[in-house]
Amino acid sequence: MRSRCGVLLWIVFSIVPAVAASPCQDVPFDFIQNQIVLHATIDGKGPYNFLLDTGTRRAMIDTRVVKQLRIPLNGVRNEISGAGSRRVFGKQVTLGELRIGTLVVHGLAADAFDLSALSLKFGRPLDGALGFGFLESRIVQFDYFRRHIRFCSESPFGPGNRPPDTRWRASFPMEFSENSILPVLGECYINRKRLPVTLDTGSGFGLILFPQAIHVLGMEQFMPNGRPIVASGYRGKVLMREGCVRSLRLKTIDLGAVEAAYVERGYGESENPEHRAGNLGNIILQDFLITLDYRHRVVVLEIAPD
Repeated sequence: MRSRCGVLLWIVFSIVPAVAASPCQDVPFDFIQNQIVLHATIDGKGPYNFLLDTGTRRAMIDTRVVKQLRIPLNGVRNEISGAGSRRVFGKQVTLGELRIGTLVVHGLAADAFDLSALSLKFGRPLDGALGFGFLESRIVQFDYFRRHIRFCSESPFGPGNRPPDTRWRASFPMEFSENSILPVLGECYINRKRLPVTLDTGSGFGLILFPQAIHVLGMEQFMPNGRPIVASGYRGKVLMREGCVRSLRLKTIDLGAVEAAYVERGYGESENPEHRAGNLGNIILQDFLITLDYRHRVVVLEIAPD
């Protein structure tokens, strides 16, 4: 397993008619700094780098790209959600034709937002992000092992949509905490305490623990000993400490001890741990084949082959 204690990186936002000639459309992705990057064209121009981020509400596009393509702004301002403590706003635009592999989407609503700071952290241009507004009517598989995203027209698990649980596979109802669009995994146990976490493909970390969850777990004493980490989110910086938890179990899947990041400031301070204790990011998620069936509200995690 690649999710044991030791490695931490950084965190990282719509009308969706799709062309679906076959049950699934496979799209390759790059895995850069533990981030899922899809290559897309807009109105035949590009390719552009887009994050696929379950933790963002709307699609986003960098203001630089908007200017290059002369996409008109419609005057509507939307607040950007995500990690960080600043209030940030984007201006609404509509993308004509977004093409990702063989998948074509017309009329995708997005927020134009300056992504230059994240591009600098990323080490290459970050042109946009695709979030809940892009995913909400889709059935999507994240195949980290083969570096493919599959957009499916039917559930891969048949009419029942919920495969049986085993020690290698766990299925969850797709639930959302209050004011959140992140899928909640309710049957998550951290150090044997039931603490729900959200599944965030926009996070380059493993397990992120929010401040009130750290208190519930009685782990405040360990925070001063952890290496300081400054992470970057859409709304600015997040201050965290490197750490670890003794055990993490996702329903029937026992991952044992895993790395964790303890949030000090900038993310999740107001979260009630009974509703959301933290996030699972790509350092842990990359060990799974993940199916997010937004259409039937099902999440399935399956241990990927080594």
